[in-house]
Amino acid sequence: MNRNLLALAISATLLTACGGDDNNDSNSDNTPSGSLSLTQVATYVSDNDFASSSAEIVSYDTCSDRLYVVNAEAETVDVLEYDDSSATLTRSTSIDLSGAATSAGIAIGAANSVSAKDCKVAVAIEADNKQDNGIIALYDSEDLSLLATYSAGALPDMVTLSADGNYILSANEGEPSGDYSNDPQGSVTIVDISAGYDSAIVHQVGFEDFNTGGSRASELPSGVRISGPDGTTVAQDLEPEYLTLSEDGSTAWVALQENNAMAIIDVANASVSSIVALGEKAWDAASGNQLDASNKDAGTGQFASYEQLAGLYMPDTLASVVIDGATYILSANEGDGREYVYDATQETCDNAGHSWDGDDYSVGGDDEDATMYSTEEDDCISYLDEMRGGDLYDLVDAAHPLYAALDDNDQLKRLKFVVDKDSYAAGDTLYSFGGRSFSIWNAAGERVFDSGDDIARRVYATDADHFNSDNESNDSADSRSDDKGTEPEAIEVAQIGSRTFAFVGLERQGGIMVYDISTPSAPVFQSYFSNRDFSQPVCTLVDDDAECDNDTYNTAAGDLGPESIEFFSRDSEYFIAVGNEVSGTTTVLQLTFSAE
Repeated sequence: MNRNLLALAISATLLTACGGDDNNDSNSDNTPSGSLSLTQVATYVSDNDFASSSAEIVSYDTCSDRLYVVNAEAETVDVLEYDDSSATLTRSTSIDLSGAATSAGIAIGAANSVSAKDCKVAVAIEADNKQDNGIIALYDSEDLSLLATYSAGALPDMVTLSADGNYILSANEGEPSGDYSNDPQGSVTIVDISAGYDSAIVHQVGFEDFNTGGSRASELPSGVRISGPDGTTVAQDLEPEYLTLSEDGSTAWVALQENNAMAIIDVANASVSSIVALGEKAWDAASGNQLDASNKDAGTGQFASYEQLAGLYMPDTLASVVIDGATYILSANEGDGREYVYDATQETCDNAGHSWDGDDYSVGGDDEDATMYSTEEDDCISYLDEMRGGDLYDLVDAAHPLYAALDDNDQLKRLKFVVDKDSYAAGDTLYSFGGRSFSIWNAAGERVFDSGDDIARRVYATDADHFNSDNESNDSADSRSDDKGTEPEAIEVAQIGSRTFAFVGLERQGGIMVYDISTPSAPVFQSYFSNRDFSQPVCTLVDDDAECDNDTYNTAAGDLGPESIEFFSRDSEYFIAVGNEVSGTTTVLQLTFSAE
C-alpha cells in the first residue's frame, strides 16, 4: 500500500474509533435542550516560564485525534493526546520547526498560529526579524513529516485551513519595528493546494490599491482608522490580525484590529472585495451601556454611562457560521492600541525625536552646562496612540460634556483613550479601546448584535471582589477597568443539532462565556465557566503586589489568559479545548446540558 492510501486507511480507522469531529457542525440530528454549561475534564501544563505564551493557539485534528498547541516559548508546536478513560491530557511529542526553516532557507522566530484539518497541520511562523517575510509550514498530521513550506507576508499572525483542505490562509500583521524604521505592509497569504501540496499556487494579497492615489483609494471608508505617523501608507497601516473563512472557503473575513475595520477577501481570485469600517459603540445613557472606567475609584463595579464617549470595537478573533442559510461573523472585541518601543540610551532616543521612558539623565560634570546622559539602555517610545483621560483633558474644549469627568479619578481620568487628533471640540466624540463585548455581523460586515455590557455585568455578579482583574496577578481587582475591562479575546462557534453556540474567552479576567446564538439578533446567555482560583498565588513565589517573582506557575491558580478556543467532538460527546497563554495550560472542557 502506498503512503497516501495508508494515511487514508489510518484516518478512516481513527474516525471510526474515536468519532472525532473538528468542524463547527456536529452533524447531529439530535438537538439538545436546556442550558449549556462547561465542565473541566483535563489540563496539560507546559512547565515553561510563567507568561511566556507556552499555550497560545490550539487546534484539533480528526485524523490523528490530537490537539496541536503553539508553544512560543519553546518555538515548537506541542502535540497533545486526550484520554477520556483516565481524563488526562498529555504531550506525546512536539513538532520541531527547524526543518521548516531549513526547507524555506530563512532564519525563523516563534510559531504564532496552528490549524489542523483534513489530515494536515498548517503552522504560521514569523521570521527571526519580524519585519521580514515569514512562512507557512505544512505537516502531515499523522506522522508529523514536513510536507512543504510556503512564503507568507511579514509577521504571519494567524493561519487557517479551509474545511475542504484546498486552501491555507494566513493573516500577516506587518507590524513595524520598535523604532518605526521598518514598517512592512500588512497582507493576507492564500495558498491553493487543491492540486496537491507540492503543486501549490501562492498569492500575496495586499492593500496597495487603497493607498492615497491608488486605483481604489476612493473605496476606503472614512471610518477605517489610519493612524500611523506621517508618511505611513494605507497598506502599511492596515494590520491583519485574524481571519475566518466561509463554509465553502470562497470568502475570508479579516480583522484589521487597530484599524477598527474588516477586509472581505475573494479567496479564489485572491483579491480584496471590500474593506468595511466597523463603527463605534456608544457608552451614553441612550445606549443603555455602562462601564467601570477607573481603577482608582471606590472599587469594582462602578458602572456608569457617559455622553459622547464611545468604544471602537477593534476585534481580535473572528469566527463564522451559517444559520438558516445566512453567514454570520462573530468577533471578540478586545481593542488594541499602538505602542512601539525599543531599547536605547536616552541620548539616542532624544536624538531620534522619540519619548524616553527610562530614568532621567543628570546634569553636571566639569561643565555645568553639559548634559550627562546615562549609558544604560531603557525603553524608548517611537509611537503611541493612547492617552489617559487626565492627559487628554488639556486637549478637550472646556464645553465638552466629559470635560470635568476627564479630571476625576472616579470617572474618566484613568481611562485610556484613542488619540488621533491634537485637539477636541465640544461636539467631538471621545473614543476608548475595544467594545468589552462580542458582536455578530452579517456577511457584508453590518452589525446584527452586540452584547453591550452583558459580559461585565455577569462577571461582576459572579465574583464582584475580583472583577476586572489582570491575568498575571490574583490581587489585581479593578486594575483593568481603565484599560479594556475583562478583555474578550477568543471566540469560537459550534452547532449542535439545530442550536448554535458561541464561546467567548476573557483574556484578562479569565474564563469562558457561553451564549446560544441560534437567533443571531437575540443571543441568550447560557453559562460562565472559570477555574481561576483567586485565593491562590499565580506563581509558587510572588512579590508584594502578588505578581510572579520566580517564573514558576502555581497550578492551583487555574487557567490564566485564554487566548484561543477550539470546538471538537468525540463519540457523540462535545468539548472545547482552551489555550491559556499566561498559565501555559491547555484545558479540555466538556459541554453538558441541563434538564429543562
